[in-house]
Amino acid sequence: MNGPYCPIYGFGVIIVASVLEPIKNDIIVLYIGSVILTSCLELVTGFLLEKIFHMHWWDYSGERLNLHGYICLKFSLLWGVACLIVVRLVHPAITVFVDKLPHTVGLIFIAFFMTGFASDMIITVLAIIHYKKRILLLEDISAEMRRISDKTGKKIFNRVEDVMDKKEEFDEKSAELRQKYDELRAKYKVYISRHSFNIDRIKKAFPKLDFDRELSFKEQFNELKKSLSDKYDK
Repeated sequence: MNGPYCPIYGFGVIIVASVLEPIKNDIIVLYIGSVILTSCLELVTGFLLEKIFHMHWWDYSGERLNLHGYICLKFSLLWGVACLIVVRLVHPAITVFVDKLPHTVGLIFIAFFMTGFASDMIITVLAIIHYKKRILLLEDISAEMRRISDKTGKKIFNRVEDVMDKKEEFDEKSAELRQKYDELRAKYKVYISRHSFNIDRIKKAFPKLDFDRELSFKEQFNELKKSLSDKYDK
């Protein structure tokens, strides 16, 4: 999210530290348990995020021994190593620090961070929803532009005798289509040029996030523009 935290990492540490604390002295069991817990968390989280937002937030498809791109053996083993460090070194140090805090101060810290966390989560989710609506709108505009382009093409490439017989009607309808196309193109440019700090931040955090289809829209827009220009030139 926008703040200095990633929920899946935070909840992952909480789950591992809570569940595996009693067996932290057995390194082998601790490691295996860490691999299993973190892999399950990553699998479930990736699956739910895709079902809820219709986006693939990370993709291990290029890695060997992966499961639908959600998890892979390589990173599961690395998460196990990371959890060993957290449970054996990081968490005990943090526990000592927290135990020294006065109860009231601890409650203030919790209230402060949870308020920031909850606010950030709401803002981030709303930004994603808004972005998806913009994507759908761009899809509609793009489809309408293609429909107009195809319709214009049919009129322009109609038989010569039909065009000559109905030249005025043809010119009028072609002008209307061209005007409609230009209006859609202007609207498309406005939406495609908008930037969101929240979305830019998410893209940076998840470089393989599969919801950035603006490039394909731009390519399609250029293709339609070229196609329409070629038809008018002919």
